[in-house]
Amino acid sequence: MMNLYKRILPACLLLMLLLQSFASAASPAQAAAPARPITVNINGSFITTDSSPFIESGRIKVSVRTLASLGLTYSWDTATRTATITNPALDSFRLIEGQATAYKNGQPVQMDNAAGNYNGRIMVPARFVSEAFGYSVYYERTRGILFITSKDYVPDTAAQLSGDLAAARLAAISLPIQFDFTPVPAAESGQSRNYTYRFAANDATRYVYENALVSTVVEIKDGAAHAVWQYGTNGIPGYDLYTTLGGQQPGYMAEMSHDHFRYFGGGYRASYQTAADGSYQSFPYYTRNYGEIIQPIPE
Repeated sequence: MMNLYKRILPACLLLMLLLQSFASAASPAQAAAPARPITVNINGSFITTDSSPFIESGRIKVSVRTLASLGLTYSWDTATRTATITNPALDSFRLIEGQATAYKNGQPVQMDNAAGNYNGRIMVPARFVSEAFGYSVYYERTRGILFITSKDYVPDTAAQLSGDLAAARLAAISLPIQFDFTPVPAAESGQSRNYTYRFAANDATRYVYENALVSTVVEIKDGAAHAVWQYGTNGIPGYDLYTTLGGQQPGYMAEMSHDHFRYFGGGYRASYQTAADGSYQSFPYYTRNYGEIIQPIPE
């Protein structure tokens, strides 16, 4: 009977994930409302935003103040409901609340989404405004992270190789995940508010990111993060019910549960395996910024 369960359950899991994929594809409104706020990473650093970015009509909107982290300055004219953004070279970008026409250095340009006032914050289309000033924009759906980089930005490989393990792990998760296969929709941040990072002992060159439905195994090579395997995690504890959803299983998975950093139910908790007897210890913690999810592990 147990062998029958082991044959049937992986197929059931795969069917469930496929049904979730079809449901997501059939419901754009659901896909536009991620389960947790979008995180912003600018030139390799996670930043704290005064208002959570969100998706509207398929476009990510960020507050004008968030753009200050790009070295841009802004002003707000209450009478005309106009925000003016300026870069160090004194190029200006003027946006009028509720209008899709903006003005770059006085010349009209058509945005793909209008600027708007949401709870007292002027929110603008992140990609259009950032690219107007020469920045590159990439939205990683797996973790719900908006990456914005300048043309001259180069990832800090020294930080990735740092002897400070927490700093090296932070540098690792600060890289956008690149896929050589198509990730399943159930792996996206919009499917679950909870998430976990798992690492091998004393290692920052690989990690497992899971959202309670799907796990993604990531390797850091040559200053880039590559997804090598994605698998389903719904199963019965104690049984190998993993279902490959993309990529190929690496041979080191038994090592990847030494240190955990988890967000669940509104709180953070780290757990780690002790060297003395191999038992697990844990501690709760508070973060002000997504980058603080990686905590130093006690000696």
